[in-house]
Amino acid sequence: MGLRAISLTALMLTLGLTGGARPVEAQESAFRDAVRDLAAKPDDRSVAHKRMALALTEWDRQLANLRPQGDELLRHQMLGLAYHQRGRLDDALREFDAVSALRPTPPFASDVQVNRALTLEAAGNAARASEAYRMAWAGDVMNPGKAYLALQRGRLDAQAAARARDVLRDAYTRVLNGDEHLDAPLIPTLALIPDTFSPLPIAGNGRLDRVFALLAAGKLDDATAALGDERPGPSPDGSARARIARGGIAEREGRLAEARREYAAAIEGTLSGRNALYVAIGRLAQVDGDSEAAIDAFAQAVRLNPGSPVLRRELGSALVAGGRFEEAFTEFVAALIIAPKDAEVLAAVGQLFLDADRAEDAIAPLRRALAVKADRFQTHYALAVALSRAGRTDEAKPEFEQFERLNRQAMDERRRAVAGQ
Repeated sequence: MGLRAISLTALMLTLGLTGGARPVEAQESAFRDAVRDLAAKPDDRSVAHKRMALALTEWDRQLANLRPQGDELLRHQMLGLAYHQRGRLDDALREFDAVSALRPTPPFASDVQVNRALTLEAAGNAARASEAYRMAWAGDVMNPGKAYLALQRGRLDAQAAARARDVLRDAYTRVLNGDEHLDAPLIPTLALIPDTFSPLPIAGNGRLDRVFALLAAGKLDDATAALGDERPGPSPDGSARARIARGGIAEREGRLAEARREYAAAIEGTLSGRNALYVAIGRLAQVDGDSEAAIDAFAQAVRLNPGSPVLRRELGSALVAGGRFEEAFTEFVAALIIAPKDAEVLAAVGQLFLDADRAEDAIAPLRRALAVKADRFQTHYALAVALSRAGRTDEAKPEFEQFERLNRQAMDERRRAVAGQ
């Protein structure tokens, strides 16, 4: 199965810390609420600054007084997660390292290495993070989520990469056989304000661009200090919000390169929803025929929102368009680890094999996609093509007929909808 995110409050309660968990959780919520209100009312900067500063002060006081009793391993793990959310990454790493020094048994030891890796990445230490991802997988070698992380971020050598892909192929086979136990987040979310904080981009208005950038980076103290800075801020015309608006206009008017530049420039001053901006950049790059730029943009979107099977399918499709079939398969399997019953992803795997002239391999994922969503007429067509290319014409004929029937039905429904409008 994949990696399940660890609830800090649940872990505290496991340790019997009902008196300590709730005050800490309250300060996390107070800080998040202040940020949310600031995004909704950006002119109330002074009020938000006071609330955020007060929450941080009280949060630190609660952490200093938190002396959990019970299992030493869980105690250090809990404190590491708490410090990470607070943005005190050195303290978080100290706690995670303390767990490792106690030599916990699998899979706990492996989970701690994932948390170390994510914290090291947040601190900008990519080399040590890669080592931690490798150690996480080494401690749980049959876990497809950790195999994926090691493959993508662990800088594996060719032999180890081949073993990681074998684990992913095994997970893929389990999905085809109807195993739904893989339904789990691929990567835990440790940040206090992740990019999924809001479904739509929350962009700065000039004065808030730097504050939002610092919050997005987990630098809560620096962001709070920047919010209290009374010096004149940048012009609203150069703000992230203005750039997104100009990008939208440029996109509607067909000035695609300009739209991409505006969206890219807006990312730095956007608090959350940056993955949506990267998706827009990726799709515009696809229209421009720039496959590598599209792949880079979708990869950034996936990093920011790793739990979305839709984004992973988009990245996989971009990789297919760029001729990078093995990498595309990896992303599709990652999506299926998160959502094993996603008919769109299963169909995309089938289409990947069709594009690679592997018709026989395309049949199983397409059949599985139809088992999940029988009325998806495009899948019936793809399956019919796969069966025909594999020389199984008798099986292909009813699939072509089903496609024609469902396609006519869909066209009739569209016509009725248009007539109704």
